[in-house]
Amino acid sequence: MTELTEPTAGSSGLWHAALFYRSAAQFEDAVCRFAEAGARAGAAVLIACTKPAIARLRARLDGIGNQVTWADIAVMGVNPGRLICAIAAFASRHPGRPVWCVQQAAWPSRPEQELWEVLRHEALTNLALAGDPVRVLCPYHADLPAPVISCAETTHPVITGNGHWQHSPSYRDTGSPVPPECEQPLPPPPAGASVLPYRDDLGAVRRLVARHAGTAGLPPSRASDLVIAVSELTANTLVHTSRPGTMTVWTAGNGLTCQIHDTGHIEDPLAGLLRPGLAADRGGRGLWLVHQLCDLVQVRTGPDGTIIRVHMRIAR
Repeated sequence: MTELTEPTAGSSGLWHAALFYRSAAQFEDAVCRFAEAGARAGAAVLIACTKPAIARLRARLDGIGNQVTWADIAVMGVNPGRLICAIAAFASRHPGRPVWCVQQAAWPSRPEQELWEVLRHEALTNLALAGDPVRVLCPYHADLPAPVISCAETTHPVITGNGHWQHSPSYRDTGSPVPPECEQPLPPPPAGASVLPYRDDLGAVRRLVARHAGTAGLPPSRASDLVIAVSELTANTLVHTSRPGTMTVWTAGNGLTCQIHDTGHIEDPLAGLLRPGLAADRGGRGLWLVHQLCDLVQVRTGPDGTIIRVHMRIAR
């Protein structure tokens, strides 16, 4: 692999790297070097990681800690579909300056379905921020599943694990922005799930979601968020398709899941991931709102139709 130098403020376009680490010390050393280099270059620096890591990094970066914006990744990245929008929003608050960002969105205890959505986000970051003066460092612990590590190598043009930046030999710069590993069909709903076809009466959809949310013990504000999210998705069916859709809802573990299935095809891979302008159509605004409200959003779409699953944790 070709060894690279650390990114500089003068370099143009997106610089997107995966950091593979085995210990907290290795993680902190790499993040501190990255943040210090960004501060020296006059960049706006954002570090989004776990609360314990924030505390340790703040202490080590005491000299430049006030130049860093800190974010709890468990809040900012609870739904990986919010992360591109969060970086774009941070950049918009610092016009004319390069942006250096650390996002620790993958950790060993994170559920596997969420990890694959993190990797989808990583792949789409290359599309959404291409050409922007943004540097994104994404840490991956060695204890993560081997397929996750392998996919991270394919979604990051640059990797490091030994203190040296290198071109990733596995990086896929292809016409498809999302690797096939992230497009696998979702497992079918459980046998006991409630199923409701809909076409015109969205009131029945809202009532069913609200009833399941109450039975599952979802707090009222979160139940309202879920009803709004499902209303947006089912309204898209009415606007963008000519055939009925199907809503399925079920409770599993510590979460409530709603699935919307219709005959539409979302052709823009970034739909819902960047905040739409006022001129955007309803679908663009609605899907963006769904990502802001829900704890996880999974999208599978193609010419044969679209499945969108939204998840709400009953207790955070």
